[in-house]
Amino acid sequence: MIKNFGLFLAFIITAGFVYLFGYNNPQISINVGDLRYDIDLFIYALFAFIFGVAAGAMLMLKGIFDAAENYKKLKRQYERTSVGADDSDLKVKTLENKIKTLEEALKKSLEG
Repeated sequence: MIKNFGLFLAFIITAGFVYLFGYNNPQISINVGDLRYDIDLFIYALFAFIFGVAAGAMLMLKGIFDAAENYKKLKRQYERTSVGADDSDLKVKTLENKIKTLEEALKKSLEG
């Protein structure tokens, strides 16, 4: 519920602004060189909103790609260390078996 509260609040605020701009509907003039464009403030705000959402999505994608790359690096590192740990366990077991064999050989040589 808490995760969706921010999204719900953003939707309500955006709907409020759309209503206010659509209800009042004043004009704004944009000058590009010698050209003059008269557009509704609602359209201007809508484009600003769309470009803001697109920029936010692009920033989030960069973060997602960075996180995925870090995940891959950590996964490779974990696999390397886990393989090393398996090798260490195998070496310890091999050495324990050798020690047992040497102990048995020592007992036989002392008895005989």
